[in-house]
Amino acid sequence: MATITSTWPDISSLFGAARINISDIYHIQAKAPNIVAYALPAVFLLTTIEFVVSYFGEHKTYERKETIGSLLVGLGNLAVNIAMKAVLIYGAIWIYNLLPWRMEMNWWTLIPCFILYDCCSYWSHRISHFNRFFWATHVVHHSAEHYNLTVAFRQSWVQHFKTVFFIPVAMMGFHPVIFLVASQLSTLYQFWVHTEAIGKLHPFIEKYFGTPSNHRVHHGSQEKYLDKNFGATFMIWDQMFGTFQYEEEQPIYGLTTPLENKTNPFVLNFHEYRDMLEDVRSSDGIRECLFFIFASPGKVYRHKLQRDSQKNLEKDRNNHAKTTAIVLMIMLLLNQVISAQPIVANPPLPTPTGKNLLFFLQRTPDTNTVIYELNFKDDGTLDPEAPVKGSWIRYEEQAQLKELTTIEKNFAYGVKCKALGNDQYEIRLMAYKKMPLYLLKSDQDNKYHIYIKDEGKHLLLKRVFVKVNGGSFWFPKVTYIDLITANSESGKEILKRINI
Repeated sequence: MATITSTWPDISSLFGAARINISDIYHIQAKAPNIVAYALPAVFLLTTIEFVVSYFGEHKTYERKETIGSLLVGLGNLAVNIAMKAVLIYGAIWIYNLLPWRMEMNWWTLIPCFILYDCCSYWSHRISHFNRFFWATHVVHHSAEHYNLTVAFRQSWVQHFKTVFFIPVAMMGFHPVIFLVASQLSTLYQFWVHTEAIGKLHPFIEKYFGTPSNHRVHHGSQEKYLDKNFGATFMIWDQMFGTFQYEEEQPIYGLTTPLENKTNPFVLNFHEYRDMLEDVRSSDGIRECLFFIFASPGKVYRHKLQRDSQKNLEKDRNNHAKTTAIVLMIMLLLNQVISAQPIVANPPLPTPTGKNLLFFLQRTPDTNTVIYELNFKDDGTLDPEAPVKGSWIRYEEQAQLKELTTIEKNFAYGVKCKALGNDQYEIRLMAYKKMPLYLLKSDQDNKYHIYIKDEGKHLLLKRVFVKVNGGSFWFPKVTYIDLITANSESGKEILKRINI
């Protein structure tokens, strides 16, 4: 009994700290060490070393415009954090003074505080991937298509909206300085995991801690990697709640719909809010309005596809009678002109073949085919500057193979290639630069193939059909583009139409 009574005052004294006077906020702010600021020289040194190794090495993990964008976002985020520091300290003190179980500032309380903070960080991160409002505060971090230490600088300027997820930790009664130190340690820990320079570590570490390998999975856009490994310092939360995934293949980084502007920090930070506002303006009622704000990004994407498809169908139905009448009138007029002329149907074009053939493009009206092949140098190695080349098959000229003209390369049928590292390339058709294609080696035959990325899945591109309506031979007016793809596993063909 004496032991129990002697222990109770010790426990009660732990939770019996005095309130903090708000007038002492500057004193508290001085007490809270700015760990991130102290670590900045080391952060910039390590980033510079990685950049130099990438620049002179074979594995390129940096891209100029993307790196500039990361640095500008990071500088803006640093300014926001400096401005918000006093506000966060004031809020932490206000919550602390409300609680009857306030803890004294003891160093060892940092351990449970850090673990609980990491648990809240897991749920904050996970919810940010399934709620569009919070996704908008996180999407900038996933917009980089190259994985390097500067990706850690890509923190949203409005990420402090997510402070609400850490209120439970503050309400545990930890001293505000302890709470703020735990926050800074968590932020600093996450810097080193944004690199490809470090491979897999010991299996125990990979299973229970945040590592570069585990976080590369989180940034991967493949279906098996989507919405996995949300943990910051510890992977135990992902193990407990079923979101853990080991790194099994090279991740393809970036958003499922890549951004065109890679440098402007305002676009990188707020493009999702812009899209959200446009969706809200076009919504039908309060229910759809709230859906566009708070539903998961995946559901919003599928809903918009279905809605646009229905609108196009209704539009087609409304215009059907008018279109039919116009077509009949045109046919009657043309009939007078061509009635005396024989009708010659164009036979279907042959399907080209070849061991280096990646895919081919056909258009209407035309009697020729553009083929896209692997481009090898004289020594038999793939040309890294231009791994894909396009050529004409002139069927009307005894199927002769001819190079594309300069104008055709730059404005119509050419391709733009960019190396992604690890024998991977991004390919964009000059006729439609918005959608990237990917030149990757298949795990099945270890040969290069062209893929498109659709909702996180990689589909094998087989052929392209371009519908041309007017324009000139050199500058055709494209109405739509059909991409005929195939599921890599089942081989089932899938048609993806892009209306221009």
